[in-house]
Amino acid sequence: MRRVVLLLAVLMAACSPRVLPPVVVYRDSVRVEVRERVDTVSFEVPVIVEKNVTRDTSSHLENDWAASDATLTDGFLEHTLRTKGQKVYIPVVVHDTLVVEKEAVETVKEVEVEKPLSWWQRLKLGAFPWLLAGFLVLLLFALRKPLLRMLP
Repeated sequence: MRRVVLLLAVLMAACSPRVLPPVVVYRDSVRVEVRERVDTVSFEVPVIVEKNVTRDTSSHLENDWAASDATLTDGFLEHTLRTKGQKVYIPVVVHDTLVVEKEAVETVKEVEVEKPLSWWQRLKLGAFPWLLAGFLVLLLFALRKPLLRMLP
């Protein structure tokens, strides 16, 4: 019995399987890019004409947006307000945020071997699980009496 256990231990030591699993590489990345640029916004001031007639003195008013004339005619003040039709450009700072996310990509790289396994190597690789199971069964069988004594 001891010879069988010793023989199985020697065979198991001779069957050391060395199989390299494929290399799996996981890659993902997140890149955030913030750009600042100055942009101009334009809007058009509409042309508006208004008249108001009252008894008062004459006047003239003008600014960048509108002009106003007031004249006294026959005891009435005629007041004309007109806006200047123009485009106005206002510089505005714009912040653009660009987020680029790449999903995790699983890449499997196969490892090329120099030469295929021989029949003996294939036999050792295939027999190892069976030899291990047989060794455990024989070990349990050899140690059955002491194990049964340990049970209550």
